[in-house]
Amino acid sequence: MKKVSIIIPLYNLEKLIGKCIASALGQDLSPEEYEILVIDDGSTDGSLAAAEKAAQGHPNVHVYTKPNEGLSRTRNYGTDRAAGRYVMYLDADDYLEPNVLGRLVETMECGGLDMLCFEIAGIDENGNDVPLWSDGISAGNGSDVQRGVDFLQRDRFLPMVYAYLYSQEMLYANSLRMAPIWHEDEEFTPRAIYFAKRIRYVPIRVYNYLQHNGSFMGSYDPKRRSDFVRAMKSLTDFAARIEESDPEGARLMRLHVGKTMFFACKQTILGRQGNA
Repeated sequence: MKKVSIIIPLYNLEKLIGKCIASALGQDLSPEEYEILVIDDGSTDGSLAAAEKAAQGHPNVHVYTKPNEGLSRTRNYGTDRAAGRYVMYLDADDYLEPNVLGRLVETMECGGLDMLCFEIAGIDENGNDVPLWSDGISAGNGSDVQRGVDFLQRDRFLPMVYAYLYSQEMLYANSLRMAPIWHEDEEFTPRAIYFAKRIRYVPIRVYNYLQHNGSFMGSYDPKRRSDFVRAMKSLTDFAARIEESDPEGARLMRLHVGKTMFFACKQTILGRQGNA
């Protein structure tokens, strides 16, 4: 069994996918120990050809193509085909720091972890560091191994799915897949953390996130805003389902929904004021 599966959804990013794949290959595990799954989501540019070119000569890089279905279903497609003990999600316009995967795997194995949270950094199109709206959030969780519900209780966790390494066993045992909506991160990550029996944060910069603009919610179109509400409604429904067996977990989930809605509204107002 492979140690890690890196899942890269791809749609119309022919100029960036080569760098993304190269970063996934530039790790401190042997090619036999991990795999890179690139899933082209029906791109209409040269993305598929660019991915296939980048994969040449690397037997641990597997390129798939399928009809366009959106980011969530594409990630799920990759998860269903992953052969690794652990799963990592990497967006095609982003890239990993070199030689970090081995340390993450060692931390997962030594701690018997279900999830591992690490640092992400914002970068601009020139590769310069830029602030993230989430800067400092993960640092509040400490570095001790915790139960997922305790991690939730601090309510300072990163919502992005690509800020974590996941146990494949945990994902399958709890049927954890992403909803086919925008803001799938905000819906998926709290549920995943809830089911994690052992989770830890490490202050290691692993992921470089390309910033296309500086706004979290202010520039979002109505469809994205409505999907954000749908994501929060889904978490509220999840809280109702676990209420009887775990009232504290349900309370924490509702508390998280309330805080997230408040933050999103605040960011939207600030974004409108900035554009006024």
